[in-house]
Amino acid sequence: MKIFDILLVPMGWLIRLAYSLTNNYLLAVMLFTLVMEVILCPIQIKQQKNQIAQAKLQPKVRAITKKYDGRNDQASNQKKQQEIMDLYQKENFNMMGGCLPMLIQLPIILCLYQVIIRPLRYITGLSSDAIDSVKKALEGLGHTLGAGQQAEANIINLLRDKDIFAKVVKDVPDIAGKTLPDFSLFGSSKFNLGVNPDMGKFGWLWIVPLLVFVTSYLSMVLIKKLSYQPPESADAQNGCSMKLMNIGFPLLSTWIAFSVPAAIGIYWAFRSVLSVVEKYILCKVYPIPEMTEADLKAAEREYGAKNKKAKTERDPNKPAVRSLHRIDFDDEPLPPPTPDPEPEENHLTKLNGSPIDAAPLKDEDKDN
Repeated sequence: MKIFDILLVPMGWLIRLAYSLTNNYLLAVMLFTLVMEVILCPIQIKQQKNQIAQAKLQPKVRAITKKYDGRNDQASNQKKQQEIMDLYQKENFNMMGGCLPMLIQLPIILCLYQVIIRPLRYITGLSSDAIDSVKKALEGLGHTLGAGQQAEANIINLLRDKDIFAKVVKDVPDIAGKTLPDFSLFGSSKFNLGVNPDMGKFGWLWIVPLLVFVTSYLSMVLIKKLSYQPPESADAQNGCSMKLMNIGFPLLSTWIAFSVPAAIGIYWAFRSVLSVVEKYILCKVYPIPEMTEADLKAAEREYGAKNKKAKTERDPNKPAVRSLHRIDFDDEPLPPPTPDPEPEENHLTKLNGSPIDAAPLKDEDKDN
């Protein structure tokens, strides 16, 4: 048993169960998507709480940033970042906590891709030996099976023919009673969810990649509006590079949708719709607090973010000189002024600590 079967077998069983309940491959894929979103809901809740924690810390982050306004030297920037990191560590806030839902979607897509292109193994539940026997039996009947990721879907389409199935089951009794999903939509072979949309030839399956593009773009826009965006991040959203990314990711998703069976595109598009609905509900249940002026003032008092204009007005005639070695010089009070030295006493007034009487003036008239 391959190590990845730990994930692939349960996912295949879930799609088989969904198909047995709906008897429709499209609805089965959508039901599978809904169940996966419910399973991952605790992670989405954790992400929402992480955004709430970030919003609550924003006044303190703004206060720390204001404290270092006007200081563009490397030492000041490093100390500012260190204070912010210390704040996050103190409050047990993880900056990467919101990335987990995005990261976990990639392995789900990869596993679902394996389940979709190997339906005999994971949806029907046949062993590798039974699958090889089925292939030999069909080839012995003169059928071309094809190759690549659509080979097993072609085999299932052949086995859904009652006459062919009756002949194959004699050689491979393991397929008796197994689920053989119908990949076509409304019984039309033109809308087969088990095959890839042909980029070089227009067909009904082009609807799937177009849905992927529209839902991917709209979900990105709406989720960003529902999510907390720090002021510095909100400013970056208006940049040219971010706008290109907003359109680039849906285009990449569309290109992938042309490269995989249409069922993968259905999962992708429906999940984008569910993610918006889920985000809206979480915003109502766990609303993100807004920063008030009182919160900002309290944070500024805590972190000593002073008004630089007030500092310059305290002594306009003697501006403070910034130290080259201490970046926090402005945060410390100016030293008290040095008192003027006492005036030097007359040398005739004291001698050895005793006052000297002034010599009497000579009376010249008496001498004469």
